[in-house]
Amino acid sequence: MSGLAEGLGVAVSNYLAVAMVTSALGRILNEAFAAELPGGVRHARVTTQRPHTLGTADSDAAGVNLFLYRVLSNGALSVAELPTRHADGSLINPPRQALDLHYLLTFSGEETALEPQRLLGLVVSTLAVQPVLTRGTIAATMDDAVTVDPTAWEQYSDLAVQPESVRVTLLPLDLEELTKLWSLFSHAPYRLSVAYRAAAVLLDGPGTSAPPAPPVRRHFIEARPAVPVPAVRPEPHARSESGAESESESGVREGR
Repeated sequence: MSGLAEGLGVAVSNYLAVAMVTSALGRILNEAFAAELPGGVRHARVTTQRPHTLGTADSDAAGVNLFLYRVLSNGALSVAELPTRHADGSLINPPRQALDLHYLLTFSGEETALEPQRLLGLVVSTLAVQPVLTRGTIAATMDDAVTVDPTAWEQYSDLAVQPESVRVTLLPLDLEELTKLWSLFSHAPYRLSVAYRAAAVLLDGPGTSAPPAPPVRRHFIEARPAVPVPAVRPEPHARSESGAESESESGVREGR
């Protein structure tokens, strides 16, 4: 279903959608690590720290770090999500925002055993096979969170109901872009990293749902011709000939 169709009344996600995308991505990768494939890295885990804090972590801790470093407006869908109003200014469809989320995935582990590279291969292949955050994945993420903590915030996310599923794609970053990105993290040594884009997340502000349409008060049917039909009037000479004939006939009758 398109973003324009969504703007006509289909539900979109609330403000928790951005964090829910991160949580669902983490679950997909944790499942891949738990599979313990032959030659895989044992006890790998997923974290969501700022990259510069990884330098203080245990150098032997293997895993991947998910860091949301950039958020952009999705131009194609944002155009279709402009608010529409009645003549009196009241909202028909509330304003909504479509976002693209850019993640930096950083790999850690024992360098001599090439653990970061082995983890990178596993993550890239996993996201190639599962590039879409399905409703099942989102629901499972919510269930896992509530099992651990009955008050978990994930249970209040409605990312699963947005009409367009979030799709994850690998972003090409050249050396210059990667260097500029890592320069944002002061005193952080570079670690093997790749970037991904998750698009699109459709956000609806809290309390901005459009009111229901008023009921129909009166039914009526009116028929009008598509093209006006001009009135047909008799021509003047026709009327005079008709009048002359009438007078002639009247005289004949009187003579009789």
